[in-house]
Amino acid sequence: MDGRPAVAVADPTLTRVVRSWQPRFLANGIDPNDYQRTVSGLAAWEEWYAAWMRLGGEHEHLAEDASRDGREMTAGEAYYRAALAYHFAVFSWVHNLAEYDAGHRKRVDCYRKALPFLDPPGERVEFPLETIRIPAYLRKPRGPARPPVVLFLSGLDSAKEEHATFEAFFLRRGLATLTLDGPGQGETWYQMKMRVDFEVTASSAIDYLLSRRDVDGTRVGVCGVSLGGYLAPRCAAFERRLRAVASCGGLHSLEERRLHEGIHLARWLHIWGARDPTDLLEKSRGATLSGVARNISCPLLIVHGERDNLIPPEDAHRTYEQAGGPKRWVCYPEGNHVCNNIIYKYRPLVADFMAEHLS
Repeated sequence: MDGRPAVAVADPTLTRVVRSWQPRFLANGIDPNDYQRTVSGLAAWEEWYAAWMRLGGEHEHLAEDASRDGREMTAGEAYYRAALAYHFAVFSWVHNLAEYDAGHRKRVDCYRKALPFLDPPGERVEFPLETIRIPAYLRKPRGPARPPVVLFLSGLDSAKEEHATFEAFFLRRGLATLTLDGPGQGETWYQMKMRVDFEVTASSAIDYLLSRRDVDGTRVGVCGVSLGGYLAPRCAAFERRLRAVASCGGLHSLEERRLHEGIHLARWLHIWGARDPTDLLEKSRGATLSGVARNISCPLLIVHGERDNLIPPEDAHRTYEQAGGPKRWVCYPEGNHVCNNIIYKYRPLVADFMAEHLS
């Protein structure tokens, strides 16, 4: 017995995702018992969406019952669990956009209801980017009047509702967090697809933070996971107002064909709004840190796992080698993708790094 959930039938896709995704789900707030009972009865990948939507519905009903009884904190906690379940129902379900859209809307609605009951609570905000508005969640630590801010960027299949457990590490160190859906991500996907010059998102976010009196928009860092681990250094290479950047399990270039394979291909096509792999390569042309990482002048931390089977360490190390400013490379021998199996090691490291350079 290795502790992994049993899969009723050896569906290759299901077997692979159950074994590789469990650390991520647990690290980002899914109850271990919920994970076990949700995946243990699945016989095929095609059953994934329905199973996680059912789990989301269970927690949403608990939230509604608690709210009717006036138990608002209990309701908020249940809405948070529901939002996570709905998120993981659809985070890789882009081959059926009707089902994806239904789960996406449930995710956003339940998280909105949970925000006031997070500790510390969150605020939904929006800021302009060209002709659209970027949705984000702002959370501020208890105590500091005008705390520094960490911009938090999601990965290929994540969205801003996934990251409350990571935000907590920054908040406990006196840093506010602004976790957003950039172009091609979450809610913003409906308005604007992924773009090569994603760094305009960070520039617009800083402009917004400078307009607020309750945070310090002159002390802003950026942290990203997986795809966000590429986007964060990309932002730092072009937006000089960023004071620190952390890349967790990040890529070096989005142009490379090996990224666009297997179950992830549909997600790449989705975020770029591409018709097929050829169109994807055309749309992502120029989406690379080669030739631009040397422009990163603020302190850079790159964290990776030696056992990352999605993005090899040598890929991320190219970014480290090419970065122009102060930099640190940390590669954990036992770490998997984004080191989700050892969050007690890497998340404090990232949060301490940000606190050192922003406080």
